[in-house]
Amino acid sequence: MSTVIEYTMFVKPEAFDEVMDAYITFADEFGVINPSEDLILVTGDREGGVIRGIGIFESNAEALDVVDDSIFVRFRDRVAPHLTEEPIREHLDLVHIFVKD
Repeated sequence: MSTVIEYTMFVKPEAFDEVMDAYITFADEFGVINPSEDLILVTGDREGGVIRGIGIFESNAEALDVVDDSIFVRFRDRVAPHLTEEPIREHLDLVHIFVKD
C-alpha cells in the first residue's frame, strides 16, 4: 500500500515566502531524484503561518528513508530558524485517490 507523508511547518510571518520558496525548491529537486515518490503537493496558509507538504510514496519503508536523506536534512536545517515550533511529520495510508484526465 502506498504511504502518504504529511509534513507540516509553522512559520514566522516574516519568513513565510522564504520558507515556501525553500519548500518548493526542495520538493522539485527531491521529486526529480527520488523514483519512489509519486506525487508531491505543497500547500500554504499565510494567515495561519502554516506550510504543509504532502508526498505519496510507494511504501512506508521508502517514506522513512527520506528522514535521513541529505537533501531533506539540508532543507530542514535551512528553514529551522524560521519556524515557531517543531514540524509535524505524519505517516498515513493512501486509501483512495481520484485524478481526472
